[in-house]
Amino acid sequence: MRWKKRIPVFLAFLIGAAAGISFVLPGFQKRTDVYLQDFSVSEGGSVLTMQTFTIGSAGYIRAMETKQIGDEIHCSFYRTFGGLNSRLGAKDRFEIRLEGPAESAESIYLGRAYFDQLVLERDAETGEWAPVSPLPQ
Repeated sequence: MRWKKRIPVFLAFLIGAAAGISFVLPGFQKRTDVYLQDFSVSEGGSVLTMQTFTIGSAGYIRAMETKQIGDEIHCSFYRTFGGLNSRLGAKDRFEIRLEGPAESAESIYLGRAYFDQLVLERDAETGEWAPVSPLPQ
């Protein structure tokens, strides 16, 4: 008899847990369809700001993670929390600090599904950053 009273509570808990998981889990998935739209470098050259966009029609970017490998900086991007097309915490501008070990960086790559794509290179003579291919208009 007592278990009949607990069933609705248990079902409500399961539904709430499933909704919470479906809200949070997408935020930990990497986006591999992120492309560089524009970039700028601060006056002192210590910060590079990238403006990005996604090719996919669903979803947004919430965060970028950088990893330096030698003189290369590799960028990974993460989906927003809240489901397939949520804008919760969405951003399209990300900064890369070019101080300390990153000061010697010569190239920046964006993460893809099976490889990282070179998008920016620093000119060896002038020290200025330039896109590898033309940026979309």
